Amino acid sequence: MLSCDNNMREVFMSFLGKMFGGGQSEPRNEERSFPLDQGLAAFFQQDHRNCDLDYAELEAALGTGNEEEIKEKWQCFDKNMRRHFEMEEKEFFPQFEQKTGMTQGGPTFVMRMEHARMCVVLEQMAALIEEGQYEEVRNQGDTLLMLAQQHNVKEEGMLYPMAGQHLAQEWSEISESLKGYLD
Repeated sequence: MLSCDNNMREVFMSFLGKMFGGGQSEPRNEERSFPLDQGLAAFFQQDHRNCDLDYAELEAALGTGNEEEIKEKWQCFDKNMRRHFEMEEKEFFPQFEQKTGMTQGGPTFVMRMEHARMCVVLEQMAALIEEGQYEEVRNQGDTLLMLAQQHNVKEEGMLYPMAGQHLAQEWSEISESLKGYLD
């Protein structure tokens, strides 16, 4: 299992605070956005940021030890991560595969495998939260964070721009179906 030390955790929280909270050390509780009108890449990249904010709020709650807050932030983070995977796997990836013919061994195949790996870690974290093992949740969260960062670099750097070109005509149809996933 991979784990970050407390210094790395503090650096990450400080980065998120500066990026999303105006220099505060903890993320602000702010409205998440879903820019469907700005295209595929903008929408999914923003959803990555939304999930990052959810994770930062979970990290902050873990630091308080408040069981009720931890469970609330966990449920939000877990739900939104799984929703993100589902939107990609059910709405975006099939359209991309149909348009490009890239299936087995293509970029969406790899992304699905990585989603599955992250879901295993999410399951482990859920069990640890139920057991009240919050320090171990943080350790598993560090593993998830590393996997998600590597995954997001691939999607944002390669898949989303490529898909944006191939699916420009289909985006209005895809974005309509994505609305059903949003709260």
